[in-house]
Amino acid sequence: DTVMVSAADWCGTIRCGDDVTLVDEAWIKPFYRCNMWHVRGRDRDLLFDTGLGHFSLLQHVALVRERPLLCVASHTHFDHIGCHHEF
Repeated sequence: DTVMVSAADWCGTIRCGDDVTLVDEAWIKPFYRCNMWHVRGRDRDLLFDTGLGHFSLLQHVALVRERPLLCVASHTHFDHIGCHHEF
């Protein structure tokens, strides 16, 4: 079965604490899925990994547009750096 997912629904966010939010691509098979972590800081925020890059994080995840952002990759596998070019 093929499921059509809109760009707006591709990423989800789950608040894990006052300043920590999980950003995930729930429509990706678990083996290829990367957990992206958004951490709110004092002067800027941190985004740890950027997923597959199938759809733009900047366009579809408001959390990454709210404040200045530092983006870091845990490593360079394709499922962790897909949207790094946006930052």
